[in-house]
Amino acid sequence: MPDGEQHRGLMQRATSGEYNLSPIGEQRNGLLGRATRGEYNLPMHQTSAQQIHPSAYGVYALAPAPIDPQFIMQRADEVNTVHRMLVDTRTNAVVITGSSGAGKSILAALLYNRILQATQASVAAGPQHLIWLETGTYTTVPGMIAAILNGLQVQEPGFALMKAEQQISALLRALRRPQESALIVLDQFETMLYDAQNVSSRGALSLFLEMLQSDLGDSRILFTSYETPFDENMAESRVRSYLVSRISMPEGLALLQRYGLDSSPEQLSLIWQRCAGHVFALVLFCAVVHLSGISISYLLDSSEYQPMWAGEVTQNLLTAIYHFLSPIQYVLMRTLSLFHEPVPLRGIATAITGNGATTQVSIAEIEKELETLTSLALVRVTVDVFNIASYDLHPLIREYILEHFLEGGEQRYPEGLAMLEAEMPFVPAESQKGPEAAQAMQAAGHMQVAAYYYNLAQEYPSPEQRAGLQDVMPIISTIHHLCLGWHWQDACDLLFAEGLHQKMVEWGMWNMLIGLYTALLPPSAHLAPQDEATIFGHLGMLYGRMDEREQSHTYFEQALTLQRQVSDFRGEITTLANQGELFRAWGEIEQARMLFEQALRLNEKQQDVVLQYTILHNLGLLYHDEKNYELAFKCYKEAIKMAYGPRARLDKAMIITSMGLLLYEQRVYKEGLSLLLGALQLRQALNDSSTMTLELFLKALEQKMGQEAYAMLKREAIEVQQQVFSRFVMADMRQ
Repeated sequence: MPDGEQHRGLMQRATSGEYNLSPIGEQRNGLLGRATRGEYNLPMHQTSAQQIHPSAYGVYALAPAPIDPQFIMQRADEVNTVHRMLVDTRTNAVVITGSSGAGKSILAALLYNRILQATQASVAAGPQHLIWLETGTYTTVPGMIAAILNGLQVQEPGFALMKAEQQISALLRALRRPQESALIVLDQFETMLYDAQNVSSRGALSLFLEMLQSDLGDSRILFTSYETPFDENMAESRVRSYLVSRISMPEGLALLQRYGLDSSPEQLSLIWQRCAGHVFALVLFCAVVHLSGISISYLLDSSEYQPMWAGEVTQNLLTAIYHFLSPIQYVLMRTLSLFHEPVPLRGIATAITGNGATTQVSIAEIEKELETLTSLALVRVTVDVFNIASYDLHPLIREYILEHFLEGGEQRYPEGLAMLEAEMPFVPAESQKGPEAAQAMQAAGHMQVAAYYYNLAQEYPSPEQRAGLQDVMPIISTIHHLCLGWHWQDACDLLFAEGLHQKMVEWGMWNMLIGLYTALLPPSAHLAPQDEATIFGHLGMLYGRMDEREQSHTYFEQALTLQRQVSDFRGEITTLANQGELFRAWGEIEQARMLFEQALRLNEKQQDVVLQYTILHNLGLLYHDEKNYELAFKCYKEAIKMAYGPRARLDKAMIITSMGLLLYEQRVYKEGLSLLLGALQLRQALNDSSTMTLELFLKALEQKMGQEAYAMLKREAIEVQQQVFSRFVMADMRQ
């Protein structure tokens, strides 16, 4: 396993001295926040689904790859068959099944494009919404649903806080809307079914599949997958499947000719038979011919190549291709296999060199070989709106290369790097031989991919300018590849240093954050015990806010166990306070009180001022819930006395919000509104993302009272604001 210090300069470590607590007082969530590793805040209000970035949760593609009629068979009969199945009123969904490389995605894309063109030309009445989502390694069911809702232009405030059942219900309502029918294509859905890390399920996958047996109105869903996840023996299933096994002989012969095979009909027919009509196998055979320069007859008839036609022909053809790649092609294919998404030329170059410092000669060589590999359909190319080409591998090729990473590379890999004026990536000597050699080399490659994404992230908005997930995707990719490169501590440091633990919560990216955290935990990862405990605590909060109480309790217990083992008293106090706040939110008051009091007792030794006023505020909220206004206000006043200095301004504003709400509930309207207006001013000045809930509260108050009465009360509240702040808070509300 690589030494973690080798790439320590890749990014700065997180600091550990700052606090940024940002609760929502009007919802009485408690002053739960954190800076780098300690406290943690989960606001109740979340961004709507409309704000979710399309690439959230690993949904990489929002449109099918371009269909080039010169190389892609149009398969009209199959397109017609699947279309008829979809428009059947008894059908909600169709699953196009088949082995990898059988042409499932192409068939789905052909149908998608036909419907799109017909709708645009007004030739036929089609769905109002056409949505294409390619699921991937990091796709989650909640993220997939959010992306669908986004495509349907449906906003669901608080989506991240919904239970799985509620998210499914929201999707079902959107699909059933009159005059708003949709065709949703979920490509490569097998990545959701065989999620080894179990990141995507959380029980939502089975609910989503059950939903498809319900009435979807005029909407339809089309899947591509290795196999159907549904019981085909059900008497009245609304889901049908279509198996793509092979193309016909005439189509197969035409395909071979389009890929440049000039041979007799007899030989072409024999190739089709040997490949069993498997589309991708036919394409791979064409690539073998072009890369090897060997005649078709020799490949078909010689004893040397008879083993290629026995057993798994597609796998055997991939083996032949991997053998015949030139040194530069070999380097390119190995490099591309490390990416989980299409990547531009710059990314490929950086992943090869580790720093992107390539010469014009090497760039020209890379472009030349990419063009060759693309023409052979071994590499796929897509062009974005800025006319920048990005490259990736077919999943079958990527899987093969990762499983045979070092095969045939002893000479070709260093030779290819030398031709591109690049050096070998660093791999510790003890990992260069033996069973871990391939994994170690992949890990080293992932570190160079991480370097590309980290450099790319420097061109994105700075932390204070970030508005959504789209502004941090390169950082998230960096974290993923640092984990794959066995540098989990660097990944953890980067996550906290960039504030993703807070921002992703604000943006509603809870499940994506859970996925990042999970990749940092044992048994696959290794972190400093204090960091591991912090992440356990964060997961406890996330699952708790999603009302998955058993999972939440498990993570909190793991956090407390570790914190007590390493005498992390501050972390233990934080975990107790956060868990107590969850119990308060669940209405389990006595359990919450016990945890808050335990945290206060521990902090008598620690004497941490921030923790002290945090817990006091939470305890005040508990008394507030019990209508014990005297004790609640006492806790608020004690907390606000301790919250001083520039770093505590937002915390103080939250406590003032709680005080204002308490006075309002006691019918002390003028003073209560005075505090709430002051808190609003402070929070707006601090760009608090949760301010909207206070604004909504005040708007609702205005509607309840009437504009004239509210305006009068507001004037009176502003007139006495300085006196009110002097009495309850401080002499100057701007402090």
